[in-house]
Amino acid sequence: MDDKEIEIIKKKKMKEMIDKQNSAKTKAREFAQAILDCEEYKNFIKYSDELEKNQTAQNLLKQSQEKQRELQWNGFNANTFQELRELQMDINKNEIIQNFLKAQDELVDILRRTNDIISGKIGTQFAFLQGGSCCG
Repeated sequence: MDDKEIEIIKKKKMKEMIDKQNSAKTKAREFAQAILDCEEYKNFIKYSDELEKNQTAQNLLKQSQEKQRELQWNGFNANTFQELRELQMDINKNEIIQNFLKAQDELVDILRRTNDIISGKIGTQFAFLQGGSCCG
């Protein structure tokens, strides 16, 4: 095999690698678009926007977080605990918050199932889902 043949083989291999990378990038873009187009994502964005625009719902969540912090930092206090329970009941009755939480759960569920499929295909955990407000 002469230098010219070796160079042709190298170029062919390089082109194959670039094509594979481009194919993977294209598939990743298609996957991202599929998430953006899915009903669960659209609902999440819709209800997230509604929550953002509703001051009453935001205040309920903020007050609840403040009471939770009080209990964490100051220890158990019956009055604070009762206030937190009342806030939680108000949150449970608030349609905007409940719509948002349901949409969030549905989006997280589809992302977890997608992660499971990808992880199964590649033979290792694809994404590590940590606790948190979105994906825990």
